[in-house]
Amino acid sequence: MAGDVITMIAIMTAVVLMANQLGRVFRAMMMHRTVREAMTRDNGLAPQLLDRIDQEKAPAFFGEDRIAIVLLAIGFAILGFGILTGDAEDVRNAGGIALFPLFVGAALLGRYLVTRRSARDA
Repeated sequence: MAGDVITMIAIMTAVVLMANQLGRVFRAMMMHRTVREAMTRDNGLAPQLLDRIDQEKAPAFFGEDRIAIVLLAIGFAILGFGILTGDAEDVRNAGGIALFPLFVGAALLGRYLVTRRSARDA
Protein backbone atom coordinates (compact mmCIF):
# COMPACT_ATOMS: atom_id res chain seq x y z
CA MET A 1 0.00 0.00 0.00
CA ALA A 2 2.82 2.43 0.83
CA GLY A 3 4.26 1.98 -2.64
CA ASP A 4 0.92 2.88 -4.21
CA VAL A 5 0.70 6.08 -2.18
CA ILE A 6 4.23 7.12 -3.07
CA THR A 7 3.57 6.38 -6.74
CA MET A 8 0.40 8.48 -6.76
CA ILE A 9 2.15 11.37 -4.99
CA ALA A 10 4.96 11.25 -7.56
CA ILE A 11 2.52 11.14 -10.47
CA MET A 12 0.43 14.04 -9.16
CA THR A 13 3.56 16.11 -8.50
CA ALA A 14 4.74 15.47 -12.05
CA VAL A 15 1.32 16.44 -13.45
CA VAL A 16 1.27 19.70 -11.49
CA LEU A 17 4.82 20.60 -12.53
CA MET A 18 4.10 19.82 -16.18
CA ALA A 19 0.90 21.90 -16.12
CA ASN A 20 2.85 24.81 -14.62
CA GLN A 21 5.53 24.59 -17.30
CA LEU A 22 2.95 24.33 -20.09
CA GLY A 23 1.24 27.44 -18.72
CA ARG A 24 4.51 29.36 -18.82
CA VAL A 25 5.21 28.24 -22.37
CA PHE A 26 1.69 29.22 -23.44
CA ARG A 27 2.01 32.70 -21.87
CA ALA A 28 5.37 33.27 -23.57
CA MET A 29 3.97 32.05 -26.88
CA MET A 30 1.01 34.45 -26.63
CA MET A 31 3.29 37.37 -25.75
CA HIS A 32 5.56 36.67 -28.71
CA ARG A 33 2.60 36.33 -31.04
CA THR A 34 1.25 39.68 -29.82
CA VAL A 35 4.63 41.37 -30.39
CA ARG A 36 4.92 39.90 -33.91
CA GLU A 37 1.39 41.03 -34.72
CA ALA A 38 2.06 44.55 -33.44
CA MET A 39 5.30 44.81 -35.41
CA THR A 40 3.77 43.64 -38.69
CA ARG A 41 0.96 46.19 -38.39
CA ASP A 42 3.28 49.06 -37.40
CA ASN A 43 1.28 49.51 -34.24
CA GLY A 44 2.38 52.17 -31.75
CA LEU A 45 2.31 49.61 -28.96
CA ALA A 46 5.23 47.59 -30.34
CA PRO A 47 7.95 49.55 -28.45
CA GLN A 48 6.03 49.19 -25.19
CA LEU A 49 5.64 45.46 -25.73
CA LEU A 50 9.35 45.09 -26.50
CA ASP A 51 10.22 47.05 -23.36
CA ARG A 52 7.99 44.74 -21.37
CA ILE A 53 9.87 41.71 -22.67
CA ASP A 54 13.29 43.27 -22.00
CA GLN A 55 12.65 44.38 -18.44
CA GLU A 56 13.76 42.03 -15.73
CA LYS A 57 11.06 40.34 -13.80
CA ALA A 58 11.03 41.17 -10.14
CA PRO A 59 11.21 38.13 -7.91
CA ALA A 60 7.74 36.88 -7.12
CA PHE A 61 7.45 36.81 -3.34
CA PHE A 62 3.71 37.31 -3.29
CA GLY A 63 2.08 34.66 -1.19
CA GLU A 64 5.26 32.94 -0.03
CA ASP A 65 4.47 33.75 3.57
CA ARG A 66 0.99 32.25 3.24
CA ILE A 67 2.27 29.15 1.48
CA ALA A 68 4.90 28.71 4.20
CA ILE A 69 2.33 29.02 6.97
CA VAL A 70 0.01 26.51 5.28
CA LEU A 71 2.87 24.03 4.86
CA LEU A 72 3.87 24.45 8.50
CA ALA A 73 0.26 23.90 9.56
CA ILE A 74 0.02 20.76 7.42
CA GLY A 75 3.24 19.43 8.94
CA PHE A 76 2.08 20.07 12.48
CA ALA A 77 -1.33 18.55 11.70
CA ILE A 78 0.29 15.36 10.41
CA LEU A 79 2.51 15.22 13.49
CA GLY A 80 -0.48 15.85 15.77
CA PHE A 81 -2.43 13.07 14.08
CA GLY A 82 0.44 10.69 14.70
CA ILE A 83 0.55 11.66 18.35
CA LEU A 84 -3.22 11.29 18.75
CA THR A 85 -3.20 7.76 17.38
CA GLY A 86 -1.03 6.81 20.34
CA ASP A 87 1.03 4.03 18.77
CA ALA A 88 4.79 4.66 18.85
CA GLU A 89 5.19 3.37 15.31
CA ASP A 90 2.46 5.73 14.08
CA VAL A 91 4.12 8.70 15.80
CA ARG A 92 7.44 7.79 14.18
CA ASN A 93 5.88 7.40 10.72
CA ALA A 94 3.82 10.58 11.01
CA GLY A 95 6.87 12.47 12.23
CA GLY A 96 8.83 11.34 9.20
CA ILE A 97 6.03 12.37 6.86
CA ALA A 98 5.59 15.70 8.66
CA LEU A 99 9.25 16.62 8.15
CA PHE A 100 8.75 17.37 4.46
CA PRO A 101 6.11 20.13 4.75
CA LEU A 102 7.76 21.44 7.92
CA PHE A 103 11.16 21.88 6.28
CA VAL A 104 9.77 23.34 3.06
CA GLY A 105 7.50 25.71 4.99
CA ALA A 106 10.36 26.80 7.24
CA ALA A 107 12.62 27.38 4.21
CA LEU A 108 9.96 29.46 2.43
CA LEU A 109 9.22 31.48 5.53
CA GLY A 110 12.93 32.07 6.12
CA ARG A 111 13.45 33.14 2.51
CA TYR A 112 10.47 35.46 2.70
CA LEU A 113 11.72 37.10 5.90
CA VAL A 114 15.27 37.53 4.56
CA THR A 115 14.13 39.01 1.24
CA ARG A 116 11.65 41.31 2.98
CA ARG A 117 14.37 42.53 5.32
CA SER A 118 16.85 43.08 2.47
CA ALA A 119 14.21 44.90 0.39
CA ARG A 120 13.41 47.13 3.35
CA ASP A 121 17.09 47.96 3.88
CA ALA A 122 17.66 48.79 0.22
